[in-house]
Amino acid sequence: MRHGDKRGPAAQDPGRKERGRGKGRHGRRAFDNGTLRLLILQMIGEQPRHGYEIMTELEARTAGAYRPSPGVLYPNLSALEEDGLIACAADGGRRKLCSITPLGQQHLKLNAAALEARAAHDSRGGGHRFRRGAPPEIVAAMDRLKAALRHSFLDAAPAEQAIRSAATAIAAAAETIEGLDTSPVSAPAEDTDMTQIITRHRHELRRRELTVREAADLTPNMRRIVLEGPELDDFSSLGFDDHIKLFFDTGAGKPEMRDYTPRAFGGGRLTVDFAMHEAGPATDWARDAAAGDTLRIGGPRGSQVIAPVFDWYLLVGDETALPAIGRRVEELPAGVTAVTLAAVTGPEEEQAWDSPAAQQTHWVHRPAGAAADPAPLLDALWALDLPDGKGFAWIAAEAGVARALKQHMLQDRGHPGEWLKAAGYWTAGQADASDKALD
Repeated sequence: MRHGDKRGPAAQDPGRKERGRGKGRHGRRAFDNGTLRLLILQMIGEQPRHGYEIMTELEARTAGAYRPSPGVLYPNLSALEEDGLIACAADGGRRKLCSITPLGQQHLKLNAAALEARAAHDSRGGGHRFRRGAPPEIVAAMDRLKAALRHSFLDAAPAEQAIRSAATAIAAAAETIEGLDTSPVSAPAEDTDMTQIITRHRHELRRRELTVREAADLTPNMRRIVLEGPELDDFSSLGFDDHIKLFFDTGAGKPEMRDYTPRAFGGGRLTVDFAMHEAGPATDWARDAAAGDTLRIGGPRGSQVIAPVFDWYLLVGDETALPAIGRRVEELPAGVTAVTLAAVTGPEEEQAWDSPAAQQTHWVHRPAGAAADPAPLLDALWALDLPDGKGFAWIAAEAGVARALKQHMLQDRGHPGEWLKAAGYWTAGQADASDKALD
């Protein structure tokens, strides 16, 4: 894998197989390997398109047999953009509009034969794919229509008026169907595969030795350390809640390791925020850190990226979650809403974030000794009015607190399980313990 490549092995090589990609609604392969990306490029070449339009158009062109999930589509768009075949830019809102580049047009010409072969294949088999995927009531109605057309028009010499009347009736039926709301009535089940929304990216795992550029207190109990060094040149962190390992020499032989969130990175610098409530090797080091000191880090091992298909994002957590919450808010685009609910010890620990996104910020004040009590955050979450539209909920706190908040969202609010991610960043009474899965 190339250093810094964000797509993973299957995306770098179209000939490699990636589970779930290019399959129809019943698990049958809808496309040969590499064909999906070529079809996406062809549609963008016809006219600039948003990601949602591409999903809808692919479904229409396959007569309902295949609709790519966001977890399949958006990595393909990223790969096409990285290869210089398309260019995507914000289009007056949160969605990006993708256009083909001259290099992309040349790529289409070189692959014209493959596209023509695919079109011929579709013209022969499209009806069969539709019958497999369509509801039985629709299939029966279509069979009745075809039988009526064969009886009245193929086995006889119909009058011109009958032809016009039949064509008008069919066109009117098509117009009525196009105007129907066919969206599901209920939300997806809680156990829906999360890969539909979250894509996972692997990174080359390596250690880096960095130097402290500056250290400062954001609040009385949150200290920011900015690191730098040439070994950051190929550093990559795609997810706002990624984790890196920090290694601290304690004089006991094997170094102590702690997980921290990359608060920000770029330009040869990496920012890490330290919550200073508990004594330990990380807190001790951060409290005394000064320009010129060194720190070894490892990772991140991988990233989990949420597809940009939501109208709002709920971010709930305690002090340990603030670096991820702040990064997420600042990275969100205009046109979406960030709803944040965070527990801190008092108003002096509150933070402010600059973002193009609309913000609804809520703070809960409770003593540090109550950080493992779910009640303060749970009561505040119960009282929260969430925006309309589709929303993704993200939760991180002490394991017991995070589990209670997750249960409230799923059971009390009926929030779709695949639209939620929760983790226990620490566990009360256990040093260096976490529960990321909350099973």
